[in-house]
Amino acid sequence: MITVITGFLGFITAGLLLYLVRKDHLHVAHGLGWTLAIFVSAMLGFAPGIFDTVAQTVGVAYAPVLGLSIAIAALLVKALLTDIEYTRLKVRQQRLIQKLSLLETELNELSGNPPLDD
Repeated sequence: MITVITGFLGFITAGLLLYLVRKDHLHVAHGLGWTLAIFVSAMLGFAPGIFDTVAQTVGVAYAPVLGLSIAIAALLVKALLTDIEYTRLKVRQQRLIQKLSLLETELNELSGNPPLDD
C-alpha cells in the first residue's frame, strides 16, 4: 500500500510541477531537473526493489544511506547552481545600472540640464 501512496504522491507532484512550468512560475530549465527528480521518486515508490538492487550493486549495505547520500549531493548541486545564477544576475544588474547612469548623464549633457542628484 505504501508503494502506491508514494508513487501517487510522485505523480501528483509531477502534475503540480507541470502546472508551474506552463504558468511561467518555474523556468523550463529548472522544471526539467525537478521533473527528473520526481520521476525517479515515483518510480522508486512503485518499485522500491530497484533502489535496493542499485545499492547492493554499488556496495552499500544499507540502501537508505545511498538515498540520503544522493539527496544530499543533489541539494548541494542545486545550491551551487542557484548561487551561480544569483551571481550572474547580480553582475547583470550592476552592468545595467552602470549603463543607465551613463545614458542619463549623456541625455542631461545633450539637453543642457544639470545632472540629477539621487
